[in-house]
Amino acid sequence: MTMEWSATLAAVAFAVLVAGVLIALRALLAKLARIQATADRLQNDLHHISGEVSSLLQPAEQSIRIVQKRLDATEGLFSAVRQAGDSIEHTVSAVEKAASMLSTSAVKHAENIARKKQGEAIVQWTELGLTAWQLWNSSRSAKAAKVKSLEQADPEANSANPESSR
Repeated sequence: MTMEWSATLAAVAFAVLVAGVLIALRALLAKLARIQATADRLQNDLHHISGEVSSLLQPAEQSIRIVQKRLDATEGLFSAVRQAGDSIEHTVSAVEKAASMLSTSAVKHAENIARKKQGEAIVQWTELGLTAWQLWNSSRSAKAAKVKSLEQADPEANSANPESSR
């Protein structure tokens, strides 16, 4: 009987072991089912979220393209402003050169005019002096001719007064 008891005990132990394994497998299957359900929910949530993200990304992408186009347009504007600034700088430089040349030319013309006026003044003073000399000379000649004519008209009166001949 010991052998029978041992065999029975071994069979019962085996049955308990099999029952424990079956219970553990059922628990494992239940956990796997819950994990599968959670994974399905996550997949559905992920699908839903990806749809929302996709719908949000399209306007964001359009906004980014619009911003990019505006930046490109602004870059053209800044380039145009830079070119306009360069043109203005070139123009200012040319105006400064022209103003410098004009100023130098004006100074030279003013100096020439001053020299001409000095020359004209010298000529006028010379003409005035010459006219004065001619007037004085003609006055002296006329006086001498008058004295001479008086002497010829009255030679005796002039010989008595020797100072009148001077």
